[in-house]
Amino acid sequence: MQNLLDSVRIIGDPVLRRKSRSLIFPDDLEYLRTLVKKMTNTLEVAEGLGLAAPQVGESVRLFIATPDYLDELNGHVVFINPELSPYGEMEKREEGCLSVPGIYEILSRPGRTRITAVDIRGNSFSLDVGGLAARLMLHEVDHLDGILFVDKLSSIKRKLLRGRLKRLREERGGH
Repeated sequence: MQNLLDSVRIIGDPVLRRKSRSLIFPDDLEYLRTLVKKMTNTLEVAEGLGLAAPQVGESVRLFIATPDYLDELNGHVVFINPELSPYGEMEKREEGCLSVPGIYEILSRPGRTRITAVDIRGNSFSLDVGGLAARLMLHEVDHLDGILFVDKLSSIKRKLLRGRLKRLREERGGH
């Protein structure tokens, strides 16, 4: 199972910096099913909360969430072509990322968001979520736009992390 974890792209890999393309129903359905299965297996091994397609090398607008972990997701696990409308008070919370292993930092994000997306059957749905669920949505959609959580840290914090980030890029970046 370790080779699945090795498929997670690490900071420095150019795919993490690309803006992802939207998926088309039903044209992309078979591709989607295969990709979601791979991502689900990878997320299970990695023990993360969510995983965006770029993190496994695919520049498409798709992310998944760990099943049954966040009640606010109402059973939704697959989020295709998500659109967010963040709102509410800014909240500070520690954040990490499978693509930036070993680095956890406090990051301020809006406390709530409304998400509209499509599920694996092609059905549109909307959720209004807060707390950890909102943070998950904001973090994963950032991936779809080529943004990593470390990009949102203060310049001072990024300077302090520069050496660690450089080592990560050199060790596993650029698959």
